[in-house]
This record gives sequence, structure tokens and C-alpha cells, in this order.
Amino acid sequence: MTMPMDNVNEHAEEELTSLAATVEQIRKASYPDLDQRLVAEILEIQRRFSEDRAEARKRTEQLISQWVAADMKSGG
Repeated sequence: MTMPMDNVNEHAEEELTSLAATVEQIRKASYPDLDQRLVAEILEIQRRFSEDRAEARKRTEQLISQWVAADMKSGG
């Protein structure tokens, strides 16, 4: 028995929302200095490129490099 596409998409969105909430809890508890926006952007990249792991990794690495460069530039 298969689920209608709307139910599949809704279920996937619920899982992504739950995953994001879990990651945010861990970030707050263990890595409070890690910018919440960076984590959210990484999760979004991973979601968008879930079918192309190499592209997801490349874009995540680029994003982190940009954040590090901006942090160094601002003296952080």
C-alpha cells in the first residue's frame, strides 16, 4: 500500500522539522557559540542536495569557508 504524494511530502516535511529542532537542541546545549544561521544553512544545503551528496559536501564546505573568512575579517 502506498501513501498519496501529499502525505509523503507532508511526512518528509515533518521529519525535516523534527531533525532541525533536534540539531538546534544539540547546538544550544553543546555548541552555543556556533551560529544558529550557519547550522540552518547547512541543513538547508543538505536537504536541497540530498540526492547529490558530492554537491552537498562541496556547497557545505564553501559555506563554512565563507563563514570562517567573514569571522576572521570581523576579528572574531
